[in-house]
Amino acid sequence: MKKILITGGAGFLGRHLTKGLLDKYIDIEIKAISRHENEIVEMIVACNNDKRLKPIIGDIREVDTAKYALTNVDTLIHLAAMKHIDFCEMYPSEAISTNLIATMNLLKLFTGDTFVGMSTDKAVEATGCYGATKLLLEQLVLEQARRNPDRRYMVVRSGNIFGSSGSVIHRWKQQIKQNNKVMVTNLEMTRFYIDVNTLVGFIIRIIEQGESGKIYIPFQKTAGLGDLAKAVIELYGDAKTKIEIVGLREGEKMHERLFSPSQKDVVTDLPIECSEHGENLSMDELKDWLKSC
Repeated sequence: MKKILITGGAGFLGRHLTKGLLDKYIDIEIKAISRHENEIVEMIVACNNDKRLKPIIGDIREVDTAKYALTNVDTLIHLAAMKHIDFCEMYPSEAISTNLIATMNLLKLFTGDTFVGMSTDKAVEATGCYGATKLLLEQLVLEQARRNPDRRYMVVRSGNIFGSSGSVIHRWKQQIKQNNKVMVTNLEMTRFYIDVNTLVGFIIRIIEQGESGKIYIPFQKTAGLGDLAKAVIELYGDAKTKIEIVGLREGEKMHERLFSPSQKDVVTDLPIECSEHGENLSMDELKDWLKSC
């Protein structure tokens, strides 16, 4: 692990992972590629202008760009994705192009040692376009593991990253500022959540120790949207803040599953596969996490 490429490296998880790797390892070089120049600037600042960080502005859907980014890379961490459920439903061709075709390009061009693909609980029993693209991403990575026994190909599958860019928490904060209300799909909906630093540590551990052909799932707790909305209102709203129920969006489920017990390639310490029955985050935990966002 000397030369690393992180796709989507300037995104929320990418920035934290880049900094975590730079902090832990002295003798590494990290290329971080993103289409968004403002996020690249934020990443450079977050990493204190570290000279070991080599930012690349480009689109991994373009083969020449992918070839350039992969030059001399031994470890690839593939985070880049179109992830907003509603936009994936509205523009499935864009979701396929970004989440699948770009992944296929990277897998074909990669000649290093370790490939890690990032997936989501929405890939399990997928009901929408986003989940379907991530399910196929997983299968593409595992296929390469079978075809190339001399390299490692692994998947990390996670639920929601608490406070990530574009998350419901950010939307609710903005809605409170604008109209003093939060728009909730369903108060009984549950989701898996993980702190970004916990996920970064888990990914680094998988890079170091993971076995090829496996899907790794970190331990995660759950939260109901009703509890999460209550915590957000208590911290950022007031007695007049309203909750507006808007119903599930296309492709959404009431509860998420992180794995199926019958899956032989899944490695996890989670005892419960469905968010409906998971270990709930307490109100104090939710507020602590919200304060850190």
